[in-house]
Amino acid sequence: MKSIYFKFVVTYTIIIAVGFLIFGTVLNNLTENYFVSQKQTQLVGEAEKIATGLALWYITGFLEQDRLRFEIRFLRDYLNASILLINKNANVILNSDEQVYIDDLNLRKIRDKVFEGEIAVKKLLIGDMIKREYLVIGYPVVINNHVVSGLLLITSTDEIRQTLKMYNRIIWLITLFEVLVVLIITYALTQRIITPIKKLAQASRKIAEGDFSQKIPIPNNSDDEISELISSFNYMTEKLENLEMMRKSFISNVSHELRSPLTSIRGFVEGILDKTIPDDKRDFYLTLVKEEVIKLNNLINQLLELSRLEWGKINLNLSEFKIYSVIAEELIKFEKRIEEKEIDVTLQVDEELVVKADRDLISRVVHNLLDNAIKYNKVGGKIYIYSEVVNGKAYITIQDTGVGIPEKLQKLIWERFYKVDESRSLENGVGLGLSIVKEIIKLHKQNIWVESEEGVGSKFTFTLDLK
Repeated sequence: MKSIYFKFVVTYTIIIAVGFLIFGTVLNNLTENYFVSQKQTQLVGEAEKIATGLALWYITGFLEQDRLRFEIRFLRDYLNASILLINKNANVILNSDEQVYIDDLNLRKIRDKVFEGEIAVKKLLIGDMIKREYLVIGYPVVINNHVVSGLLLITSTDEIRQTLKMYNRIIWLITLFEVLVVLIITYALTQRIITPIKKLAQASRKIAEGDFSQKIPIPNNSDDEISELISSFNYMTEKLENLEMMRKSFISNVSHELRSPLTSIRGFVEGILDKTIPDDKRDFYLTLVKEEVIKLNNLINQLLELSRLEWGKINLNLSEFKIYSVIAEELIKFEKRIEEKEIDVTLQVDEELVVKADRDLISRVVHNLLDNAIKYNKVGGKIYIYSEVVNGKAYITIQDTGVGIPEKLQKLIWERFYKVDESRSLENGVGLGLSIVKEIIKLHKQNIWVESEEGVGSKFTFTLDLK
């Protein structure tokens, strides 16, 4: 398996190499053109001086041939260029370097242009066995507005080539240095990325094996995507750990609560069948069996309802209704329990407040919240139910003066199977009520939250759309 470091190094190296290759090629061409242009300009200038000086003096008889040969050889060494004089027939009448020859065809082309009074500039390959590139400058020698001869300056481009080779070596050395720097920087960067990723992979395997204690430390002074990934991973681990704890707790609680009524049912039925229970008490024990069956049925119905809500299997049947009527109907259902605990209920909900929601599901929300408010209230306690409208939404609040919820547990009460008091029996629920409430409100795309103080009471508030 190829590592991220390897992939980064290969990618960056290819990018840099290709970039410098393109850059080097362009720079090489530009540099060559520049040096050739500079050399050309220099030779044209020198050719003008020679054509209007030495060559003219020689042709007009003011300078002897030997003296001219001496002068042009000196200029040859100074300019690093061969100097030739040609006549109208393209014959060489003077050559500073006998080893430089131009073939007749190219010589005639240069002659034609020069004797037309123009400056000829041409690159030629000269040599018998080994061809070398030369830059040839042809300049007319003029007397009385007539071209009487042609002056040729011929220089090798090897010097320019050597300069370009030096530049190329510098470019490739820079490229090599850049690649080394990239390797070092890439190693440092990829290690910073790879190290936490490896830790995440190791922790993931541990979590898959059921070890939820794995936490990845967030690098100091870091606020990038890697830190965000680690933070999300730790949060996920915490949620999975909580879910696993609740799952185990749920299985334990449900197993216990299922076993208890089933044991009772089995005992009552066996007692009736083997006549241990007398006939005159049979109806009494059958009533107990019925009550236990109802409790089991309620538990199963809650589990099925929560499952349907979580999987989105319930379609909202939206309608407009008065929220006051829903609360009033649910209060009537709890009238007996309210009287038994001598709870004082204060209802301050606008009787004309109309909301748009699924009436049956919202009734379930109110039912579950009232059930908790009564269940965890103290004898002689109070329940306050009120509403208000803010920014186009209805806010419904159910508040009690019960035992309250510890602050550290308030985020957990919405989780499936969670119970603040683990000692509660099936009669008091298995921790599904608030999960169902949350899913119903979530299905309506609304919000619900709790404010609670231990020993003082709890206040649940949820929102609904107005009609």
